[in-house]
Amino acid sequence: MRYATTFGASKIENKKIYNEGVELGKFLAKKGYIVKCGGYGGLMEAVSKGVKEAGGEIIGITLKYFDEIRPKNLYLTKKIQAKDLFERLKLLIEGSELFVAQVGSIGTLNEIFMVWALKYGFGMNFRICLIGEIYEDFKNCSFIPKERLKEIEIYKTLDEFKNSF
Repeated sequence: MRYATTFGASKIENKKIYNEGVELGKFLAKKGYIVKCGGYGGLMEAVSKGVKEAGGEIIGITLKYFDEIRPKNLYLTKKIQAKDLFERLKLLIEGSELFVAQVGSIGTLNEIFMVWALKYGFGMNFRICLIGEIYEDFKNCSFIPKERLKEIEIYKTLDEFKNSF
């Protein structure tokens, strides 16, 4: 079994980006990945929808606190409820060989930096792929050493990412 974890905004109003999430989910499922995500709305829902439409398995790693205040993701094939944010992040990371981030906010950045730190600090062998022009800014960020940029893959578009396979 091969696992991929996706990260992205919990709220998304841009239909084009939502549809790209659906397309990403379909792509990952067709590549044979069991996909994990945060399990809620926005891009998590979009990816889940794509995975499910492609006949794949999509696992939502949720949090009891969020379950009480966020709308349910109806596309999940399996749901695992974590007891806290640390366990949630651990479950999202464990066993995955591919991490894909689309646009997001602080939560998405937290997830990206955690997997990046694991790759750098522990030499873990997995791909970290960031999709969207916003991630081009990492290349000019003064607090990120240039040699660390080799550990991540930045794609301006979903098509660029898909062509990397």
